[in-house]
Amino acid sequence: MNLQFRPAPTPRERSVTSSRHLFSRCVALASAFVLPCAEAEWRHAPSPGSEITARVNAATVGVTMDGANLGRGRFDRESGSFDGDPTWGEMFVQPIVRGTAGQWYGEVSAVGAITFGDGDPTGFTTGGDGSWDVETLFVGWRSGDPADDADKPVIDISVGRQALNIGDGFIIDDGNFDAGDDGGVWLVPRQAFQRTLLARIDYRAVHADLFFLEADPDNDEPAFAGANLEYRFEKQGHLGLLHFHILDTDTPTTFLARHGMDVSSVRINDYRLPFASQIALWGEAAQQRGDGRSGAFESSAWYAETTYHFDLPWSPRLSYRHAYFSGDANPADNVRQDYDPLFYGFDVRGWGTWFQGEVTGGWLLFNNNQRNHLVHLAATPRENLVVGAIGGSFRLAESNYLGTPVTDRAFSDEINVYADWWASSRVFVTGAVAMMFPGEGAIQAIGDDENFHVLELAIYYFY
Repeated sequence: MNLQFRPAPTPRERSVTSSRHLFSRCVALASAFVLPCAEAEWRHAPSPGSEITARVNAATVGVTMDGANLGRGRFDRESGSFDGDPTWGEMFVQPIVRGTAGQWYGEVSAVGAITFGDGDPTGFTTGGDGSWDVETLFVGWRSGDPADDADKPVIDISVGRQALNIGDGFIIDDGNFDAGDDGGVWLVPRQAFQRTLLARIDYRAVHADLFFLEADPDNDEPAFAGANLEYRFEKQGHLGLLHFHILDTDTPTTFLARHGMDVSSVRINDYRLPFASQIALWGEAAQQRGDGRSGAFESSAWYAETTYHFDLPWSPRLSYRHAYFSGDANPADNVRQDYDPLFYGFDVRGWGTWFQGEVTGGWLLFNNNQRNHLVHLAATPRENLVVGAIGGSFRLAESNYLGTPVTDRAFSDEINVYADWWASSRVFVTGAVAMMFPGEGAIQAIGDDENFHVLELAIYYFY
């Protein structure tokens, strides 16, 4: 994400936000949720073996910040200046129609989203940004259902606009950047790749995806093709291999050139040890190699994570992750060595997955040129309530930040506290408070030194 920080402006007076002022902003933020978010479904069976369903998804979120960009304020991409701490909201509506007829199926949906208020701190969206666009539009054919005959391969072929998630979203999850006129950079309601051809195969414990995908123009419109192979363990979890080649990209605007890149990875997701089923292992290692129009690629990334599930009241679970994303010690040469974050997301595992830290991972470091440690404690005090806390420590892998040289690689420490609450079978509320404490590397690169605080609240209704 090509967020370019300008040199620090003339020193200005700062006022420390009092607890009373912060509380008043929280009250104002909560009042933004007077409009409900809804999901209602309609079903119709025009003939035996066929069905049409229709539903409308909608959501809203409010976000407020103090010490945005370490005190410099929200970055305005048009003027190149910084101005104040942002408070903003987003809403989206998504009508969806799905149909099945025998072995055939299809879906069409659209998303309307809008940003109101100040817009996000990086300037990816501003107040008033928003639009309606087609989200999914695909048709597919499926040979059968694996549940009907486990010894018979099932083939599923589809084409059109649709989403694809692989593993836990470390590399492929989100085909749309949701910036600018999309108006939904926090809610990310648009997930589909704009052109796809998918072939899925399931046979016993083996699953495979063969794919051609093209992401949206905000993500530089890369087109790529490849394969994913998984062995699914008997209890849960899987071992996976992924490889794809980027065939072409548009003129780079958000990321550096990607044309000619080969991406390969091996992963293990949620593997439970046979002698200690309360321990789950996660990990993935990726390499980016190849030669393109703009030079060569030699980058890598990996993470290793373990989670312990306690047999205690509230079902607590504690996890630790170490993650590394290579940086480029010499950005001026013809070899790109900083890891390209590609199409990562958070849909599968929730808070703290690949937006690592609601401040650092959401707005400052984007799974590129970093080495970090995360500790995550979560519990379920009630069946309908999950609470958690995440602590992170982040360092730069190389001594620069988005090309700006630094002498200290210590970037930030961060604490997040969150809650996911099913208020009823139809109402879902989720929110977080995040506090980021800058290290010397961040202070040198960004040009200020205030702590960065975020408050987020989103509501969903399900009918």
